[in-house]
Amino acid sequence: EMYQLWGDSPPFSQTSDPGVLKTARGTPVRLLGETRSIFARLYAEGRPVGVASRSDEPEWARECLRKFIVDDAGTSMWDVAGKGRLVEIYKGSKTEHFKQLQQKTAVPFTQMLFFDDDPSNIRDVSRLGVTCILTPQGMTAEKYDEGIRAFMSAKERQSR
Repeated sequence: EMYQLWGDSPPFSQTSDPGVLKTARGTPVRLLGETRSIFARLYAEGRPVGVASRSDEPEWARECLRKFIVDDAGTSMWDVAGKGRLVEIYKGSKTEHFKQLQQKTAVPFTQMLFFDDDPSNIRDVSRLGVTCILTPQGMTAEKYDEGIRAFMSAKERQSR
C-alpha cells in the first residue's frame, strides 16, 4: 500500500527478489500475497487485467507497476495491464475507476472480477454488478480460486 511510504520517496529500484522493490531510502516495497504469480498466470493465459487504485501518489504506483516483474521473461505488472492502458490510478472512488475501465474495454461490469483488501471498495464496486472478493491478506491462490468460483456462479445465475 502506497500510503505506508509517507515520508519516503522514489525512485524505486529493483532487487534480487522480483516481488520486492526498494525506495530511495532503502525501504522495501513488497507485493502482498501471491500477486506476482497470479499476474504471471493471467498474462500467460491471455486474460485482460485491469488495475484500479486510489492513491495519493499515482506516479509512485505507476512506477512500481513498471518495475515489479512477474515472470522470467521480464514481463512487468504494467505490461500485464495492457502496457498501462488498463491502469486507473488516482484519488477518487473505485467505482469511477471501474467506469473508466468499462469504457476502455467495453466489458460489461457483470463480466468483471475484482479483488481488494478494503471492504468499502468491495461494497461500492459490487453495486455496479462486478463480482468482488475481499482479500485482507492480499491476493492469494485461494482467494483467486474463490473469485473464479463466485464469478462462474454469478454467470450461471445470469444465464437463467
